[in-house]
Formats: sequence, C-alpha cells, structure tokens
Amino acid sequence: MTIDPTDAETFDRNEAEEAAARAEEESAAGREEATALEAPEADVAEQRAELQQRADDPLTGVDPSTANEADAVEQTRLVGQDDDDYR
Repeated sequence: MTIDPTDAETFDRNEAEEAAARAEEESAAGREEATALEAPEADVAEQRAELQQRADDPLTGVDPSTANEADAVEQTRLVGQDDDDYR
C-alpha cells in the first residue's frame, strides 16, 4: 500500500501534534544555540537589561542675571560612565 502525503487521513492526529511539538523544540534550541554562538554573554545580558530612567537635576539656586540659564542647566547634567558620546 502506498502512502499519500497529501491525504489528511493518512497520518494520525497524534503524529501530527508530536511532529509540531518536535519542530518547535528544535526551533527553540536552535535560537538558544545561535545566541550563544553569536554574542558574548555580557553583551546579551546588557541588551536584555531594562533601560534606566535618567533625569537631570532641577535647576535651583542659580541667579539668572549672573549665568546663562542654558549653561547652568548643562553644568548640572548628570553623565554616566558609559556615555562616551556626550560632548
């Protein structure tokens, strides 16, 4: 007897479900392996970390007649260690 792969009744429903589950497991394992091979662990951890909310301190105690307000605000700005591109 010849098996027709296009006939839906040829395969049992459980076989189809098992095949789908195996395919998904293989896909998940492939993604994990690709991540492990492509990026160093520290880089992956940094990329998955939540971004910290950074806010500048409010401008207080500055007399607007003695200093330019924009310069005073820039001088109070907090710059993190990893902000290499800050001018």
